[in-house]
Amino acid sequence: MNKKPVLSNIFLFCLTTITQTAFCQFAYKADIGEVKQSGFHKIAITPAIAAKSKPDFSDIRIMDDSGKFVQYILQRDQPVFNKEEIQTIPLISTKKSRNGNTQLILEVGQDTTLLTRQESYSLVLAMEKADAYRNASISGSRDLKQWYVISDRITLDAQSNQPGNETIQVISLPSAGYRYLGIEMYDKGLVPVKIVKSGFILNKSIYGNYTLLPSPRLVQKDSSNHKSYITIHFNDTYPVSKIHFTVESSALYKRKIIVYDTSGISGRMLAEGIASPGMDSLILAGEKVKYLVMVVENNDNQPIRFSNVYAYQLQHSLIAHLLQGKNYSIVTGNRKATAPVYDLSYFKDSIRLTPEELNLQDPQPYQNHLAEKTANKNIVTMLWVWVPIGIVLLALIWLSFRLIKDISNKRQ
Repeated sequence: MNKKPVLSNIFLFCLTTITQTAFCQFAYKADIGEVKQSGFHKIAITPAIAAKSKPDFSDIRIMDDSGKFVQYILQRDQPVFNKEEIQTIPLISTKKSRNGNTQLILEVGQDTTLLTRQESYSLVLAMEKADAYRNASISGSRDLKQWYVISDRITLDAQSNQPGNETIQVISLPSAGYRYLGIEMYDKGLVPVKIVKSGFILNKSIYGNYTLLPSPRLVQKDSSNHKSYITIHFNDTYPVSKIHFTVESSALYKRKIIVYDTSGISGRMLAEGIASPGMDSLILAGEKVKYLVMVVENNDNQPIRFSNVYAYQLQHSLIAHLLQGKNYSIVTGNRKATAPVYDLSYFKDSIRLTPEELNLQDPQPYQNHLAEKTANKNIVTMLWVWVPIGIVLLALIWLSFRLIKDISNKRQ
């Protein structure tokens, strides 16, 4: 029997299987469909995709219809973050006051809620450079008739060593709801410094966007230890970033709540907060969980009834350049994958999105992954066949040597 073809076939089979295993480890595939307009598209990561992916989404890939990966930017929302923003306010009047000082009037506008919500704010003045400074005061008015002091000890300094024709001065002021601001320079008999433009630096809180997760199954148990246990069961493992609940109670209540993750062997505390009228949400870290338990401290009060619990994940999206007429899909579910590094991330601030909405389908088992499982099963089958054959061959070789040795001893 010629053993070379058999050995060659075994070698080629093993090599093909190893190669297939290395490149086909994505377990799920979700179709994006055909693109109608070329350009940068925003593809939302749905709860179904998130459930099949790693917690950091590092195993997600966008694939075109030829099987090539497409570079993308992962855009993550945050629960809340603060952003500084400069809001310009117009200079509506410049005149001399009765005592000969220069008076400037700035119009903040009718809506001053952004200013009154903050403990303090910063007034930004851009002045033309000069080797001079002027003492000044700032007052406020709602009707341009009655004026009230805001700060009477400021110095407008037009000196600067920085390049350019203008210098910037930032003045911290207490919160006030005046529609108009008046700046009076104490420059009687002097030439005033020139204020070119003005504005406010506002600290704005920007809240993230959330996507509703599939409705969980809810079970409440009121225990004799003055606690209520609300178990929350999801149909899959989701990244839960927020929980919103509704309570059936006509009475006033204020109860402490602790949320535990019971998906593993032992429970882990994820968040704690208060349930009361007007306080009906808890923010979580976005860890992937399937089972949660909310523990409510009732103390000596009657238990409150939780009628509904809604769970949300923060919105995460993929930004990618897709071509018209091509079909794309997302593959995921590769536990060995690491986050890709693409050049596109350097240009995220200059990207303009197309208005086309792409409908991402629910993920399905990836056929290449099924082929990988079949290949692995074939390897196991081959091992079950060839390992016994190898043992028999070794036994035959050992018996042959024993037989040859016995024949040699008899001849001697």
